[in-house]
Amino acid sequence: MAEDDVFAGVASYYDGLVAEHGDSPRSADYGDPRSQQAKFAVLAAVEELRGARVLDVGCGLAHFADYLDEAGLGVTYTGVDLSAAMVGLARERRPDLDIRQANILHEDLGEFDVVLANGIFYLLGDDALSLMHGLVERMWSHAQRAVAFNSLSAWATDAEAEEFHADPAETVSWVRATLTPRLVLRHDYHTRDFTVYAYR
Repeated sequence: MAEDDVFAGVASYYDGLVAEHGDSPRSADYGDPRSQQAKFAVLAAVEELRGARVLDVGCGLAHFADYLDEAGLGVTYTGVDLSAAMVGLARERRPDLDIRQANILHEDLGEFDVVLANGIFYLLGDDALSLMHGLVERMWSHAQRAVAFNSLSAWATDAEAEEFHADPAETVSWVRATLTPRLVLRHDYHTRDFTVYAYR
């Protein structure tokens, strides 16, 4: 499937979830809000975010911005998402934020201290690995200090065949070889998910 068709399919999928669930973690495909909060906590632990310029790739309804605000971190938050419905509702609920409908692969979004992505790879289909690499490289190009991203894990014993699960060890090797040897792998917070921190 062509890259543009893949991303259009992802956008359409989330448009449908927003239409069904509105302002809810379910619109971001979370069955349990506690799972979303756990992943937010791990991403936010990438480094000291107080006062940082943060780019949230695949921001959804900007619930991560709410999490950062509740932590009192005073970040300058920018969110981007493929889904028009996500962006529209996110802007309604958080008009104070810079939230854009954009594909990071195709638009220059400027410089940020930290670039983060939560749950953006699992629907990318047969070319998911190459698309994941391209997206992470693009995130790295916008980050002055650090990148953090998560993925469903190929180490999971209950992996769903229709969803992309990255291999944590292979992902770490790729980050080390392509971006930086300064990295951390987190596979301690969920049996089906992992997070990588990469540092300048």
